[in-house]
Amino acid sequence: MDTYSTLKNEILNINRDVSFLFATAKSIPGMADYSFGEWEKTCKHLPRQLAEDTVRVAIVGPIKSGKSTFLNSVFKDEYVKRGAGVITSIVTRVRKGEQLRAKLFFKSWSEVNAEVERALVLFPSLNWRSENAAIDIRQENDRNELKRALSELSADQLITQSSRNINSVILSSYLKGYDTVNSLLTTENAVRLYEGDRFAEHRDFVGNETLAVYLKDVLLEISSGSMESNIEIADCQGSDSSNPLHLALIQDYLLLTHQIIYVVSSRTGLREADIRFLSMIKNMGILENIVFVVNFDFSEHESIDDLKSLVNRVREELSMIKPDPDVYAFSALYNLFSAHPKSLSAKDRPRFEQWNTDSKFVELSNRETTLFESFFYDRLARKRYTLLLKNHIERLGVILSGLADWIGLNRDVLTRDADSMTDALGKIKSHQQRIDKIRSAIKKTLNGAISDIKKELQRDTHRFFDGHSGNAVGNLENFIHTYTFSPEKYQESLKNADFSQTLYLVFQEFKQSIDTYITESINPEVIRFLQAREKRIQEYFAALIVPFDTMIEDAYEEFNGMLGRSELCADGINPSSKKPPNMDAVISSGSVSPPPLVATMHYSTKIKTEAIMRLGLYRVMRNVAKLFRKSANREGAESLRALKDATRRMKRETGKSVAFHLKDYRENLKFTYLFKLVEASSDGFSQTVLDRFQAYFSDLSASMERIGTSQKDKSRAVKVLSEMDQISRQLNMKLDLIREEIAEVS
Repeated sequence: MDTYSTLKNEILNINRDVSFLFATAKSIPGMADYSFGEWEKTCKHLPRQLAEDTVRVAIVGPIKSGKSTFLNSVFKDEYVKRGAGVITSIVTRVRKGEQLRAKLFFKSWSEVNAEVERALVLFPSLNWRSENAAIDIRQENDRNELKRALSELSADQLITQSSRNINSVILSSYLKGYDTVNSLLTTENAVRLYEGDRFAEHRDFVGNETLAVYLKDVLLEISSGSMESNIEIADCQGSDSSNPLHLALIQDYLLLTHQIIYVVSSRTGLREADIRFLSMIKNMGILENIVFVVNFDFSEHESIDDLKSLVNRVREELSMIKPDPDVYAFSALYNLFSAHPKSLSAKDRPRFEQWNTDSKFVELSNRETTLFESFFYDRLARKRYTLLLKNHIERLGVILSGLADWIGLNRDVLTRDADSMTDALGKIKSHQQRIDKIRSAIKKTLNGAISDIKKELQRDTHRFFDGHSGNAVGNLENFIHTYTFSPEKYQESLKNADFSQTLYLVFQEFKQSIDTYITESINPEVIRFLQAREKRIQEYFAALIVPFDTMIEDAYEEFNGMLGRSELCADGINPSSKKPPNMDAVISSGSVSPPPLVATMHYSTKIKTEAIMRLGLYRVMRNVAKLFRKSANREGAESLRALKDATRRMKRETGKSVAFHLKDYRENLKFTYLFKLVEASSDGFSQTVLDRFQAYFSDLSASMERIGTSQKDKSRAVKVLSEMDQISRQLNMKLDLIREEIAEVS
């Protein structure tokens, strides 16, 4: 068992023993109905939180750079399909599990149909459906008409900007894969499992473009390899994907990650697409979490010096984006082959044997692999301990300190004589009013604080998404407004194709540009805005604790003074020196996450209708000119004029669509993320302030009265409390040892 798992189990054991102390306290006569409030809730939820807490690693890089091979080498076998290169938006997540299992998450029928509808905006050859008619791919007639519409596309429509037209690929893939997935999809998001001997069957979906298009997510659970528990490593879509929306999906996952591995192929070195992607990561504010792997193939390099020269060049180029980048160069494929040399295929075995004859390449790859693994696993260990364990340890420490106070206070009262006990109970009742005032002040302050910070966040959010403020959103509107069309370059298409087909080509070029700009320029700004707001919320609640420090400490000392107790607290820890949980802990424990960055614009289909109407009008005008023997426009001029009108309309409609989309996203971001983050932080603040003092915020006099007055009951209660005190001290010592171990590795 790895160190992390050992420490996690020790924390779980301590948590179990603390829960046992609660049960022991309730065994005291008259205490059966006593509640320890938030303490018990914390202990009850801790096992589930520990199980769900995850450190996430993203593997990114261009298509064919070796990401899947690298991931397979980590887990020592061919689990993720290599070299698929499919145009999909899948992020394949891999975790360590008890057995081999692939979990495929499918889109719902409504999601599929919505994506088909988006791909059909301004699509030519759709005379078979009315403008407002919704398509349903489950209907045979709709599928047949889609096939016909696709078959009528010219070569120009199938190729956009030197790559396959995204929409035609999407539509074609959905149609070709329909028969296979028809029985698997539901109105909800269906999940399909492939376990044990059937594990490999999942590749039929992941590696096939016509089936992968129906998938939302893939999770693989692997029972081998050096990866430890509570770590998720994901193979992300190529950073040079032709679809900007796929890049947005990578951004969504990167927001959740704690470590990024960027893979560069030695065959190509660093390319323009890499620089653009890395610049985007830098703008997102997460570049400090990245490490680079130059993945090389022994067969691609004439000499070791040639390879080293390339690696040095890559390092120099990367240093312009990230100073002193962590760069490692090794062969992921060689490492994968080395894991199971005897089971290699007839194709791979000769290659592996040939590579082993080149000792210099082998030595370099092995040395760099060792250095990378040492760096990588050390960093993951630090993050796991810091992110996943520390917060739970501190919460248990707070509970144990408070419980020690509760034990000491109860034992103190019970060991007094009758007169002194009566006097103590009277003082407790009197002091309860002071405690209630503190509780009321905290509650009032929190309510006001929540309202104030929400108003501030609302102002900031509205200002950020205001197109007139000169920020990123304003830049987007300006990008649309100043976008330059070149209708003249479509003159040949206007001569040889239907007008609607040419209009579709123009629209695709425009839409691609908008989506790319949103993904590469706007989304990083949104992310930086969120990071700033998260930091503001953290600082706000941290500052909020300060005014309560003196108030609570005074009440604490006053309470002890009344009862003649001189010690500040049972374990010598200043109870007021607590900080609210960090934002990572708040986000992970509160199931709070920002809405997806995937910005699918809803472009108006009215553009096509109005453009065709304008075309008809201009043709009528030309014929009228001919009738009166006036100079008529040259052939095709009316089509070009209509196209120019359509592009102007396209920009206006897109501007409206952008405004609507951003307003919708703004409200979603505000209510489902920022406000919920405030509420989760408020809960964390409340627990931080009040947990340590729960013993003193309880109506202790009622508890004492329920115990009864018989000496037998009091003696038994004191004995139980003494045993609880001994156990709590032992548990505190165990927590201290865990703290020391974590401090050594982090």
